[in-house]
Amino acid sequence: MNQRIVNKLNTLAVNAYKALGSVLLTLILVGLVSYLGVQLFFFVNHSWLAPTVVSPTDPQILQLNAQLAQQAASRDKLLADRRDLEARLEQAERLVGMEKDFQQRFRVALSSERTARAKALGRLASLRREYQEAAREIAESNRAYAGMARTRTEALYNARLVEREEHLTANHQLAQMAQSNLSLAEGSAELQTKLEAVKRELDGFDASLGGKSTGLNTEVLLLEREYTRSVLEVARAESERRHLTESLKSMEEAVGRYDALLASIRSSPWLEAIERGLTVGFVPYENLENAGAGTPLYRCALKLVWCQEAGMVGQVLQGEVTVKHPVRQTMLRGVMVELKLRDERWARDELLLLGRPPLLL
Repeated sequence: MNQRIVNKLNTLAVNAYKALGSVLLTLILVGLVSYLGVQLFFFVNHSWLAPTVVSPTDPQILQLNAQLAQQAASRDKLLADRRDLEARLEQAERLVGMEKDFQQRFRVALSSERTARAKALGRLASLRREYQEAAREIAESNRAYAGMARTRTEALYNARLVEREEHLTANHQLAQMAQSNLSLAEGSAELQTKLEAVKRELDGFDASLGGKSTGLNTEVLLLEREYTRSVLEVARAESERRHLTESLKSMEEAVGRYDALLASIRSSPWLEAIERGLTVGFVPYENLENAGAGTPLYRCALKLVWCQEAGMVGQVLQGEVTVKHPVRQTMLRGVMVELKLRDERWARDELLLLGRPPLLL
């Protein structure tokens, strides 16, 4: 009796073990078939996309925003530097204009001074001739009168016909006449000195205007030094202007590159999805031809079966993205597309199918 019970129990245990083994083997086979089926599906099928829920706290969004802020700050710094260069360029251009205007007026003033000196020289030369003629006539008249007066006075004084006081008075008058002759000579010498000084000034102006080194005087040299300083200042300002112009050109190109970079970052599908509040999905390049606008979307309960229509595909967003394969551990290149789903919760699904269910189920 006991032996029969033991045998029955052993038989039940063996049957249970076999049943359990069969169930486990069946589950393993089902899992293996499912795995191979899914792998085969993704290997041969190009009608799927991976919905993507985009959040402002996603690493891609944070990284893009950080890049955007960094590049915008660099661009703003470039713009500030450009404004500084533009101000310096305007200052250099004003300086060039002022110095060239000074040089032009300097030449005009120098020519005017030269003309004035030439006229003064002519007047002094004429005055000297008139003065010399008058001095010669006065000297001859004084000499003749003095000789006659001295002889007559001495004769009268020796003849006791004039008093001593009158004799001294006459001699004093003769001395005054001699002093007058001396003053005339001094005046002639002064006129000659002024004439020579004006002549030197005129020669200096002629030498400066003609670009010669002979005939220059200290006054003209000092004036020329100011002119030379102005010429050097113009050369320095023009050199700085050329340098600033080239720097501004390079900076404009750099700002253009930053603008293009910022536009590229702002046009990223991740940021576009955030800014426009879009529901998006990733489509690999090999699946893109099956993801045209208006293509129906299906969601399946078990990846490939028990499917229902979930919505349709919208427009393709510009820009390339790289996303991990939903099944394999590989990175895929592709684009983002707008998804128009009937229920926004379906954007959390791992996979949506394009066009029709894979097994028509």
